[in-house]
Amino acid sequence: MTADRLAGSRPTDTTSPEEAAAYETRLSQADIVSIINAVVLAADDGVDPAVLAAMGRIGEACNADRVNAYRISANGQVCRTHEWARPGTPEILPPIGTPRTDTIASWMPTLQARQPVVIPDANDLPESEPQRATMIRQQVKSLVALPMVEGDRLFGFTAVSFVRAKDRLSGAEVALLQSLVDVIFAVVMRRESERQAEATAQTLREDRALLKSILQTSTSAIFAFDCSGRLIFANDEAEAITGKPRSALVGQSHENPMFGSATVEGRPLAPEDRPVAVVLRTGAVLRDQRMTIVDGDGERRILSVNAAPALVEGTLISVVCTFSDVTSQVSADNALRNALAEAHQLAFFDPLTGLYNRRGITEVLRDGLALCQRDGGHLALLYIDVDGMRSVNGNHGHYQGDMLLQRVAERLIDLTPEGCDLGRMASDEFVLIIGDPRPDAGTAEALATERAQGILARLRQPYDLGGLSVDVTVSIGLTPISAGDTVAGLMKSVDLAVISAKAEGGNRIAAFEPGMEQVLAERMAMAQDLRDGLRRDEFRLYYEPKVRRTDEGLTVIGHEALIRWQHPERGLIGAGDFVPFAEETGFTQEMDVWVLREACLELRRRATDHRTRSLRLSVNISSAHFLSADFADLVQRTLAETGADPRLLELEVTEGTLLSNLTAARATMLQLREMGLTLALDDFGTGFSSLSYLRDLPVDVIKIDRSFVVDLVDQRSNKTILEGIIGLARGLGVKIVAEGVETEAQLNWLYDKGCRVFQGYYFARPNPLAITALGSLPSPATAAAEE
Repeated sequence: MTADRLAGSRPTDTTSPEEAAAYETRLSQADIVSIINAVVLAADDGVDPAVLAAMGRIGEACNADRVNAYRISANGQVCRTHEWARPGTPEILPPIGTPRTDTIASWMPTLQARQPVVIPDANDLPESEPQRATMIRQQVKSLVALPMVEGDRLFGFTAVSFVRAKDRLSGAEVALLQSLVDVIFAVVMRRESERQAEATAQTLREDRALLKSILQTSTSAIFAFDCSGRLIFANDEAEAITGKPRSALVGQSHENPMFGSATVEGRPLAPEDRPVAVVLRTGAVLRDQRMTIVDGDGERRILSVNAAPALVEGTLISVVCTFSDVTSQVSADNALRNALAEAHQLAFFDPLTGLYNRRGITEVLRDGLALCQRDGGHLALLYIDVDGMRSVNGNHGHYQGDMLLQRVAERLIDLTPEGCDLGRMASDEFVLIIGDPRPDAGTAEALATERAQGILARLRQPYDLGGLSVDVTVSIGLTPISAGDTVAGLMKSVDLAVISAKAEGGNRIAAFEPGMEQVLAERMAMAQDLRDGLRRDEFRLYYEPKVRRTDEGLTVIGHEALIRWQHPERGLIGAGDFVPFAEETGFTQEMDVWVLREACLELRRRATDHRTRSLRLSVNISSAHFLSADFADLVQRTLAETGADPRLLELEVTEGTLLSNLTAARATMLQLREMGLTLALDDFGTGFSSLSYLRDLPVDVIKIDRSFVVDLVDQRSNKTILEGIIGLARGLGVKIVAEGVETEAQLNWLYDKGCRVFQGYYFARPNPLAITALGSLPSPATAAAEE
């Protein structure tokens, strides 16, 4: 529909007076010029009021009832933006901004071609035309739609609507009206452009202010390099990091060492690997590349460098870099990593040996159980306990004891195959997990036994502890590892196996058996029973006489005090049935204190009887207790409290006690000698070291071990050893006592070789009452020794 075809004609002579009056109010050239001037002049104060005023004047001039402006979005949606309505016109249009639900698709080609759409009568439109129903609903009888076009785009249109009468605008008037709409649209677009330009300028000013603030307050150095890699900008912080004024920085190449010369690890960067070069070559963004720099004070600093390209329409024009000083952060990170590593080391590894600790080996054992569960194989667990570690610490001190544990660990490491894991569970207890899977538990146990035998043989070899030679053995418990086992169950099993090995004397291997738990329960009951027995005063001293033989006969010259346990249920228990267990559990020191005190009280009682007042009394002291730092003080206090004569008290210690720590032994012996006590060396001859130590120790008595006396008649080698011991004692001026004499033949041979003092069942068994004289000699006996 074009303007020429749809425009109304001018009035003729037949035009009615009403129609003529209406025509006189139509748009004139003067009206057009006046409206245009008003819009242009008012645009500077605001387009919208001027547009509304212009729309009102158009409506009045055209005798129209409504003038509306519509905008068409890029997706074709139509929305009313401005409206003018003659007073009294029904308000039946939707609010401004409401998208139209009808379609103007049929108008689009005409409007797009910059031609107005003129509809003289709504009833003339086809009934299928959606706009016909819309115009009738809105009571619009005729309508002129004037396009608003810029370039190739249709931005919208202005609709002049007539409600009371049909349009009778001429084609010329429609053209003038289109010109007016074009001017108004141009003014609106210009004003819109000015607003956008002002908004852009304001945004640019704000961005510049923000950028300036960022540059001034940034704690990072900011550099900009041109396409040739030359510095063109640097902020204030750049001077602080480089130690150079900006005047000295601008124009410098990015390869200058003042911009960083190496990675944080100290590896020099090739020119092509420097951040600016990489960005210029690839256009990629680099983040947190670590470099080092030497500042103005000569201090080495670590930088975090970020670099990004600056692009204009896709063309790289410069490279912007930020340099942040992360020296303290890196130091803190390193400190944190070191602390975490140290914490992990402390959490899972033993500081003395470097092996897994209890927690670490538990985790490894869990992994082994998971492997068995997954693959169905069987592994094995070895528990290795050093025998007599308490004695080593007591005799040599904990420093030497720790050194021994380190040596043990070193040997175990040498014996641990690849794929196996080794740990230290406690002071003298080690664990080996054999990670070589076997198809069944039996073969896994067999492999563990084979490995344990090698460990047993290697660990019993002497240890050199800084010039001190120490011999120890180990007890090993083992058990297979199978799917369905638990860490707690496995540890309990090997612990029971180790206890079983130790109960058999140590230096041996024991595989776990279900009955061991009952044995452990009995041992625990025994330990508690020992404590209760001491508390209930169930222990007793028995006395074995020491006899001197002369040409005149046999004379009792003293006794050895031997401990017995008068158990309320089991009756009298010999020392051999509980003393070894007490030694294993560390209970012997409490027993020593009791025995020493009871012996001193016995000496005080004997002092009132002329038959016993001159008899000596000897007491056995455990190695760990004898070598402890406060043992001499204990003896002195006990003598003072009981009033016993120290000249009648004789303390017996084993040869092994003295050999384990000669320095500590000598110091203790000298203190005891000053008190007036006699010192005896028990079980002499069972050691393997040089006997030269006897020259330096204040030993009063040597007691020949019963093992040499028992087979004296049949063993020529024993006779040779005894002759040597007796000769040695004579040469050193030391008294000698032979233990375990059970036959007259033994007595006569020893007497003939020069031994004068004896003990043994040939004379009397230990008795709760002190034997002071011997009647007729008992008939020869070979009763087994109790001690």
